[in-house]
Amino acid sequence: MKSLHRTFSRGVSSGEPLPDPFESLAAHKATFRRGSVVLIAAPPGGMKTVFTMNIVKNMNVPTLYSSSDSDDFTMTSRSLSMLTGEGTDETELWVLTQKSEAYVRLQEMNHVRWSFKSSPTLEDIALEAEAFSELRGEYPHLIVIDIMMDVDFEGVAEQNYWALMAELKDMAREYEACVLVVHHTSESAKPGTPPPRSAIMGKANQLPTLILTLWGDAAMNKLLVAIVKNRFGPQDPTAGRYFEMYADPSICLIEDPHEEENPLVFRDGPKVPESEKIDWTKADA
Repeated sequence: MKSLHRTFSRGVSSGEPLPDPFESLAAHKATFRRGSVVLIAAPPGGMKTVFTMNIVKNMNVPTLYSSSDSDDFTMTSRSLSMLTGEGTDETELWVLTQKSEAYVRLQEMNHVRWSFKSSPTLEDIALEAEAFSELRGEYPHLIVIDIMMDVDFEGVAEQNYWALMAELKDMAREYEACVLVVHHTSESAKPGTPPPRSAIMGKANQLPTLILTLWGDAAMNKLLVAIVKNRFGPQDPTAGRYFEMYADPSICLIEDPHEEENPLVFRDGPKVPESEKIDWTKADA
């Protein structure tokens, strides 16, 4: 048992916000916190892993990344693409030829330690976290599980993730880490917009403190993000409200939306400040 004042005096890490990976998420109060579980979900091809990789890069905190969905070759070439702006067809050649520049650039991801077990158990992930502590002198602040359906745990084969999510919540508390889980939504959800919370597969939506659902459109270079659950800010379980981010999956890049060169087209309305209005008496005919 603990008293709160003694817990406070010893220092409290659980609940501590991690750095915001994007201004767009911060503006919508979508915060990643230590000691909690965050879920990112989308249909196949929804840019889940690319989005997660950019979060990991931008957050730049000690991270353990369990990548069961993609092997080391794929994640290395994707990371190089994200870091350099070169296409993955080019960075795959860098990996094969052991290009020296690739070795140097990959050091920018040195805050991440990777595990590539194809069907990890929770014990495997815990052992990786202990090894991380031995190596770095601290436990990871962020633990990524990509993807949840590959975790070897009772019920997963039947797509019932309730018990697994409870264990992941305990893991987050034990290591005072944010556990970021990548997951699928049903393909029957309406296409063209982020899926609602009800589309998340297998009873995985009750325990996370934050759930984001995604819809990626590579042709239009955009990623739509909905906050369908948020214990510390606004949410819309229906995903009817969402925001847009810039996406270029060919180079594994996700960014805050780009500002247009001339975003203010109509500049003479009552809400436009006087200093920004067009003086039509001096405008060219």
